[in-house]
Amino acid sequence: MSKHGLVAAPVGARVGLARGWLRYGLPILGLLLLTASVARATTPAQVVSLGELFALAHDNEPGYDAARASLVAARARQRQALGAMLPQISITASTNGNNRRYNTMDDRTPTLHDTYHAHTGQLSLNQPLWRKANSVALDQASHASDQANWQMADTEQQLYAKLATSWFDLMEARDVVDFSDAQRDALKAQWDIARRGAELGAKSIPEAEDAQAKYEQADADAVSAVMDRDTKLAALEPWIGSAEGLEQPWLREDARIPDLVGDSMDRWVEQIDEHCPSLRAAAAALAAAEAEISKQRAGHQPTLDIVATYGNNDQNVGNFPGQQGYRIRTFTFGLQLNIPLYAGGAQNAKVAEAIALRDKARDDLESARRQAVMNVKTAYLGWKSGRAHVTAADVALRSARKALALATRGSEHGVRTEADVLTARQQMAAARRDRRKGSYQQLVSFIKLRAAMGDLTGTDADELDALFVPTRNDLDTVPTVASEAQP
Repeated sequence: MSKHGLVAAPVGARVGLARGWLRYGLPILGLLLLTASVARATTPAQVVSLGELFALAHDNEPGYDAARASLVAARARQRQALGAMLPQISITASTNGNNRRYNTMDDRTPTLHDTYHAHTGQLSLNQPLWRKANSVALDQASHASDQANWQMADTEQQLYAKLATSWFDLMEARDVVDFSDAQRDALKAQWDIARRGAELGAKSIPEAEDAQAKYEQADADAVSAVMDRDTKLAALEPWIGSAEGLEQPWLREDARIPDLVGDSMDRWVEQIDEHCPSLRAAAAALAAAEAEISKQRAGHQPTLDIVATYGNNDQNVGNFPGQQGYRIRTFTFGLQLNIPLYAGGAQNAKVAEAIALRDKARDDLESARRQAVMNVKTAYLGWKSGRAHVTAADVALRSARKALALATRGSEHGVRTEADVLTARQQMAAARRDRRKGSYQQLVSFIKLRAAMGDLTGTDADELDALFVPTRNDLDTVPTVASEAQP
């Protein structure tokens, strides 16, 4: 028997099993691993919308979970402050076995021994009547709970803003990859033409080498663009966990973003004090700091409590030998006044500390207000800038489409080369990239603006998702000049 209670196989059988494993087990294991890897490779990518991304981050982002835990803790502290104003009831009990030896100074008196039990119990009640510090602490805990609530709301809004920024940065990186591929293809065709021309003597060798250098640079840019896209994809993982298999939708070719911010930046700035969650959290922190000053100053004031006790004391024998046992029942009720006289200056130091922290909270509030104003203005101006870029890209896209149509028609009739067509496609890819970049800037700015106001909701994400489609729809056939349409 083996140490595990199993019958040990003979050495020859074990060698046979090992050979069988090497012959059949390893190939089967390799086949299973290969099948699993192929299954992972062939698994279709999951297209995730912006709203779905927000939901993933909402359930996976540690910072938001930490803010939620802070809110739970703040509410628990508020309940603690309320409990300090309610009756405090306690009960104590004890039972003791005693062995007493009694000797007197008179040697003629014999030593006495007593063995007995003693039982005591007491029920105590303390109801604060006047404790200024407790009532102020309750107000302070309420302000702290409000602060944690607004901090959680601000954390959620900022999470959405940061996530949207990374999301559209990834889209922009994907567009750069498309443009880099088109640019590389165009420069590859130009290099081939220059190389053939140099071989035939129609072009000089330096021209061919210059075309090759441009192609090599474009090829390096394409590789760099792919790596930048992968890096920005990995940047999403701190908020949503693993980004494996994640695929983004595509901006519709005919997408037109309406004016979502209006023409008055001052109107947005005026709403900051009422809507901005970070500002309201700072205001709640200031109120809590003010309450802390009152609480520490209350340490100089007297306190008054109602106190009541009910006690029982049972003992089998008396306190001296020869005495009978007894049972005592006591009930006391009264008022307890405590007047602080001197605490070594510690309470004054606590007041000074609270005043300094109040001043800091006031400065933090002003800093939060200035930061909120800057965030609103930056987002508003970013929207306007993105809209201007979209307008300019629309003109460039119409021009690029016409150039592509002319180059394609000329190539069919032999007056243009394939390199001309590829160059026109490169121009169209650049125009599409610029147009999408401007649209992304508009959308990110809108999200940041709504987040600064604390008004970003899932409905906003759903409305923005309507501008996207699961598959790209901009690889259209080359239009003719006569039937040119708006992009």
